[in-house]
Amino acid sequence: MGINLLVIESDRSFRQSLCRRLSDVPIQVFESDGNAGLKKTIKKHKIDVVLLSLGGLKEEGLALLRQIKAFNPPTEVILLNGGAQVSLSIEGMKLGAFDDFFVPFDVKKLIDRIKDAYGRKARKEGSKKSLFQRYQDVMAAAAFAEAGEPDAAIEFIAETAPKPAGTDGISGDKPRLTSDRKGEKHG
Repeated sequence: MGINLLVIESDRSFRQSLCRRLSDVPIQVFESDGNAGLKKTIKKHKIDVVLLSLGGLKEEGLALLRQIKAFNPPTEVILLNGGAQVSLSIEGMKLGAFDDFFVPFDVKKLIDRIKDAYGRKARKEGSKKSLFQRYQDVMAAAAFAEAGEPDAAIEFIAETAPKPAGTDGISGDKPRLTSDRKGEKHG
């Protein structure tokens, strides 16, 4: 799967327990107590998703969320909250958190949301073409179409378009569109 996950939790025993539970699935798990080295960890390990606990960190957790989003905007953040910090969860969602979970939670559901967050990050990164590059792609496809090669134009657009997440929320596989001589599209 290839997901790099960072768990930020100030309670060491809870953090380690959660990391052990998550290591049963193909997710590379890193951990932090929220102190120094956050940017270095995110950059060094190319973190895809962050589980950020607001329980012990409180307002500092929101500051970390701001840092994560400023440093690497595509990184998705899932907030963990004991329920006493509902206002912080709401503020975190406004700041761009992907989702929030109240402790206790179902680990399987959390893993599913981690996969969803990873899929969203992958889609964001796949759509990072510059406006100029997208213009060039459209012009190249138009040239194929103008030259009487609509199949080649469709194929070119399909190959250069950002790949959306598949049904599993992770893969970018998508059926290609082709056309027959009558102009009908087939998937």
